[in-house]
Amino acid sequence: MKHIVLLLLSVSLFGKDIDDIKNMIYKTWKLTSQKKDGGFIHPNGSWMATSEGSFWDLQTPDENRIRIESASNTLNFEPYHINIEIHGAKKDIAYVTYYLGGTIEKNGKILVPNYRTRASNLLKKEKDNWFIVGQHYSPMHSGSGVKFD
Repeated sequence: MKHIVLLLLSVSLFGKDIDDIKNMIYKTWKLTSQKKDGGFIHPNGSWMATSEGSFWDLQTPDENRIRIESASNTLNFEPYHINIEIHGAKKDIAYVTYYLGGTIEKNGKILVPNYRTRASNLLKKEKDNWFIVGQHYSPMHSGSGVKFD
C-alpha cells in the first residue's frame, strides 16, 4: 500500500512539473512572436545554438531579451510533439524535445513560409521555477519532414 501511495504522489508531482514545462514552452514561443521575453532564461545564462548554424553561445538573460526584442524578423512558431523527461537526484533537471513549425516574417511580409526545426532544451528547477540553461535548434531539410496534426 505504501508503494502505491508513493507512486501516485510522484506521478502527481511530476505531472505538475510536466504541465509547468509545457506551458513554459508554449508561452516562450507565443511571447517570442510578439517580440517579448518571458524571463525563462536562467539568471546565470543559457547555452544556445540556433538553427542558422551558429556556434554555442552563452547568453545572459539580458542578451536573450535584447535578441528577441530587437530582432528584425518576427518568429511565428508553434511547438509540436513536446516530450519531457525529468532527471537528477532532486528531480530538478528536465530534458525537453519538440518541433517548431511556422513562419518567419519581416515588416508583415512572409520570408520563410514553411519553417521547421527540431528543438531540445535543458531546464533546471530552482525555488519551484523552471529555467532554461541550454537550447539547441537544428533545421529540418527544406522545411519538410514533419506532418503536424
